Amino acid sequence: MGSDGGGSSGNEQHTSVDATRREKKTCHRHTPEQIERLEACFIDCPHPDEIQRQELCRELNLEADQVKFWFQNKRTQSKAQEERSANLILRGENERIRCENEAMLEALKSVICPGCGGPPFGMHERNHNVQKLRLENAFLQEQRECMVSDICMGKPIQPTMVDSKASGQGQQIFDTRISYGTNSTNIFQQSSSSGPPTCENIQPQPLSERDIAQLSETAAVAVEELKRLFFTEEAFWVQSSIDGTYVIDQQSYEKFSHATRHFRSLSARIESSKDVAVVPIEATKLVEMCLDSEKWKELFPTIVSKAKTIHVLGSDKENSNVLQVIWEQLHILSPLVPARDFMIVRCCQKIDEGTWIVADVSHSIVNFDQVNASCFKRPSGCLIQTLPNAHSKVTWIEHVEVDEKSEAHKMYKELLRGGSGYSAKRWIVTLERMCERMTLSSILTIPPNDWSEVIKTGEGRRSVMKLGARMTKSFNEMLSMSGKVDFPQHSKCGVRISVRLNTEPGQPSGLVVCAASCLSVPITPLQVFNRLRNFVNRQEWDVLSYGRLVAEIARVYTGTSETNCVTLLQPEKTENAGIFMALDSDKNDLAIVQDCYMDDLGGMIVYAPIDTTTMKIAVSGEVDPFNIPILPSGFTIASNGRRSMSAPDAENGGHYGRDDGGTLLTVAFQILLSGLEAKGRELNEKSVDAVNGLISSTVQRIKVMLNGSSCE
Repeated sequence: MGSDGGGSSGNEQHTSVDATRREKKTCHRHTPEQIERLEACFIDCPHPDEIQRQELCRELNLEADQVKFWFQNKRTQSKAQEERSANLILRGENERIRCENEAMLEALKSVICPGCGGPPFGMHERNHNVQKLRLENAFLQEQRECMVSDICMGKPIQPTMVDSKASGQGQQIFDTRISYGTNSTNIFQQSSSSGPPTCENIQPQPLSERDIAQLSETAAVAVEELKRLFFTEEAFWVQSSIDGTYVIDQQSYEKFSHATRHFRSLSARIESSKDVAVVPIEATKLVEMCLDSEKWKELFPTIVSKAKTIHVLGSDKENSNVLQVIWEQLHILSPLVPARDFMIVRCCQKIDEGTWIVADVSHSIVNFDQVNASCFKRPSGCLIQTLPNAHSKVTWIEHVEVDEKSEAHKMYKELLRGGSGYSAKRWIVTLERMCERMTLSSILTIPPNDWSEVIKTGEGRRSVMKLGARMTKSFNEMLSMSGKVDFPQHSKCGVRISVRLNTEPGQPSGLVVCAASCLSVPITPLQVFNRLRNFVNRQEWDVLSYGRLVAEIARVYTGTSETNCVTLLQPEKTENAGIFMALDSDKNDLAIVQDCYMDDLGGMIVYAPIDTTTMKIAVSGEVDPFNIPILPSGFTIASNGRRSMSAPDAENGGHYGRDDGGTLLTVAFQILLSGLEAKGRELNEKSVDAVNGLISSTVQRIKVMLNGSSCE
């Protein structure tokens, strides 16, 4: 009995503890306001860090675990929903393909031979022919790769691959003399049509009336959608809790647009942003530049690396209703950031007196295999409004779906996903800078702010500005480092090297090695910019100065900020300068042209050597600067994109987020590797190793100068 009584008492105690635990596990339901705020944060950042979670706890009066578990559950729920949607789409696609296969198999049973009218090949014969074609294709690909490799390494081309004439050309042997100079030797005359898309292999295709009607309808829908996004801000725009920028509320957007996602993978995301500025350019001139591919590239040289108008489907004298099909390639910052290719329909519509909408939207009507299928532009573009005194108000919207199949390096992930990548703000700050530059370039006299020992006329000043602009554009086009022969063994060491055959006008002809390296330094972008731009410190890192002091002999401002200018530099003349590498011109006959700028998102410093004779021609203004051969190198400077949560204040420019001070720096060189004098050595990996050593030593010197950390 005693034992039973003890057991009964124990059971009662356990029952009491369990009841207490159940009471403590009572679920806490979030209020609708809390859920709405958490949903908005989740759209901006599904993986908030500790600081962001603490901020939400204070704002919503929740426990840290509640916020943490809510985000975990939300991510799980979103993933499950995406997987279910993807499964439904795949099932439908699988059923469609199965039906098509059955129809084709049924049709093959009754097909006849077009040559003789007899019965078709049997399954065995067809499989044999397919296998034979695959083997032949593999053999041709192998032959082509060997031929391209031999050409770029300077080896003779085997006569079994090409005809005797090409084989004779293949006997050309190149010297390994590394040169920054302007050697005009054109070693190769042949080029390959393969590779990534270029303006040459993107060719117009005929359009049917149905295609034109579909393009017109697509453009009209895009314009109407942009009108709603421009003029009904409160309905579709929310302020990001991360950096205070405005992004599209996707739930509201999908209700009115009925948009469907083009990418269903877990790596896909949607980028949306809006920005506005007043720029010193007439609205009609800006609209005209938007509708001209060449002027479009000049207007955004650090974003648009390539562009071509494929079709013009409608136009008028006043640009009040224009429809175009355009291919463009966008690239920024670094070889570690993949380029984005778009085939878009662009519509310019005058919606009011002095007001235009320029709308861009991707389409699948004009298909090209070369166009990148990992990004899709939803209706995006700008609203251009006329203002007095030859000014314009420009409101810009970017709305893009991205599927990061070729993902950017981890150093640039946060920057691209924030407001500093391919965002509306980048388009706006670039537009502001270039409009200021065009305004100053139109001045026929030398402004009082400019200073020069060598530039004497307004035409000479304009010539130097054009030369600097061409350097920046050429440097940005080189940064993608695509369509060339790469050396992956150096990429593993943090240096990306590629070789190209240069035939571009205005650049030295021959074999050019491009080398780039990226590093992260723990100081602000402006500090990095100022230290690299300081010509007193240039001897610490620039091999062109040979350890000599560099003097500034001219400065031409290209914007209202003192950071935006073109400068002419000249190393001090000495008879005992140490020679780091051989140059075409004498070491005491060297000048450096440098173009630099700094804006809200970062900056760029681009420079190139020229001999003093060429410099005198450039500053005279008597020769078109586009005819001066020049090979630029330089730096891109950007914030690392990491922001901390903070309330808007005056010290922070009224923005919600502030940078943590880190900088992403890209160092890129272009070096000529060909000449006529020395033909005794063969171009091989030793030349590439020399270039790798050059850029590695330069990066180390820059790290010491900036007190930077190791490359991440």
